[in-house]
Amino acid sequence: MRIPKLQSSQYSWFIRPILWLLARKQNKTLKPAQILGRKPRLFAVVFLLYKTINRRSSPIQLYIHALMSVRVAQLNQCEFTIEHDSKVLRTLKERLNKDKLLDWQNCSDFKPQECAVLAYTDAITNTSLHVTDRHIDQLRCYYNDDEIVELTTIIVFQNMTTKFNTAFDVCRKTV
Repeated sequence: MRIPKLQSSQYSWFIRPILWLLARKQNKTLKPAQILGRKPRLFAVVFLLYKTINRRSSPIQLYIHALMSVRVAQLNQCEFTIEHDSKVLRTLKERLNKDKLLDWQNCSDFKPQECAVLAYTDAITNTSLHVTDRHIDQLRCYYNDDEIVELTTIIVFQNMTTKFNTAFDVCRKTV
């Protein structure tokens, strides 16, 4: 880890209980949260965005959300997120594991909706690709415009967090 965590007492008073709750919920200390906790305002904004994106009332199925998250993490080489979100993916869909996502274009296990979402995820995440009207048209077969905005926000947020994790070298170890 390129930036060390602080001692518990060095974190802002309102960050400490959040870090404690996150560690309790995950059964481990989350290094990205500890790093971001050094900047309380940034932490608060990112945490609120995370909670909004991951709300139960989201129109995006949890499985699709996990599928996009693992794919973004693979493209950004963030083992932390790959392992974390792969557990969700395995729990939700027994037929699919993270390794099939590596070559999703040549895997017959993916439904057309999943392929549309993965193509869009790749186009946003891979800087050598570009989002096209075709991507949006394919998504419109399954999602309305507001849901496409939400899909995009999830993908962009995952790109931000996985790149954050990669920059600070928290991707290799999850504890």
